Amino acid sequence: MQILEEKPKEGIVKVKAETLDDLWHLYHVIDPGDIVYAKTLRKQAQRTDSLRAEKVEVIPVYLGVKAEKINFHKFANQVRVTGPIVYASREDVPLGKYHTITIEEGTVVTIQKPRWKEHHIERLKEAIEASKRAKVMIVVIDEGEADIALVREYGVEMVASIRRNLGGKRYNTDRESEEKRFFHDLAKTMAELMEREKIEKAIVAGPGFVKEDFHKFLRENYPELAKKVVIEDTSVTGRTGIYEVIKRGTVDRVYHENRVAKEVQLVEKVLENIARNTGLATYGLREVEEAVNYGAVETLLVLDELLKSGHREKVEELMDAVRYSRGEVVIVSSEHEGGEKLKALGGLAALLRFRVK
Repeated sequence: MQILEEKPKEGIVKVKAETLDDLWHLYHVIDPGDIVYAKTLRKQAQRTDSLRAEKVEVIPVYLGVKAEKINFHKFANQVRVTGPIVYASREDVPLGKYHTITIEEGTVVTIQKPRWKEHHIERLKEAIEASKRAKVMIVVIDEGEADIALVREYGVEMVASIRRNLGGKRYNTDRESEEKRFFHDLAKTMAELMEREKIEKAIVAGPGFVKEDFHKFLRENYPELAKKVVIEDTSVTGRTGIYEVIKRGTVDRVYHENRVAKEVQLVEKVLENIARNTGLATYGLREVEEAVNYGAVETLLVLDELLKSGHREKVEELMDAVRYSRGEVVIVSSEHEGGEKLKALGGLAALLRFRVK
């Protein structure tokens, strides 16, 4: 994310989205009522004569749209902002008509708000900082199977699965040959993804000794890739194994300040305190508000969906109060396991400095 221009008195910030993660952040920055300006294409009816049907022409135009609907389409790599047109660079584009501005990677967009709130500004800062950090690749591997995931700002994205039948143990020659093919396939896939995504390190994990065999294979056949690999143990493979790597803190050790890892671990800490009945964690709007009023909240966890809900104003008041009392506010993405668990707690939870009850 790049901030190209700021006009604080007018409530205007001009940014350039560079990655899918940037689109995720913009989705949570843009609120209903904001005016979003961008270059776009609009279908315009052109009159010819009374005997011919109207001709529809697609014209390039710079529009300002007052946001009513904001949708994030992660598989299309787009944020779509729909609302009435309040500004048009061409006189033949009628104001008041509805239009959808599509924000993609590379799109320059100007956002005008009645008032920029602290969590909006934090989002933009986080997006800028995240653009400086490498993404995380996690590979979980076992006999003849491997799953690859990228940990993005918005959550965990499963990007590839590799399967190969290695045969029974009695056919050792064939098995070794098949295992080498499997390792070659996995190494090539990893190298391609790491080059495309500009990833500097990969965590290779699994329950048995296959990960060590694979790492030895890399040292002998792909020495440059081997230097970028960190080995970790897990009890299982698949998606569960990938989240096990995140929960263990391996991601943080390899990539400092990784957002998803931090969010998952904080939610797990809340659940652990609740299970142990320590009195140092609470959840739910009423209970969290009580803890905030006592100045007891050390870390407030807010599900991002709450900032798009009817409870938004109340939640923002709590966020401001926690910041005022020098607490930390963490907005948790609903796109990963930690967000799902926080949602089950009502979308709001807190780690406390001291017991309230």
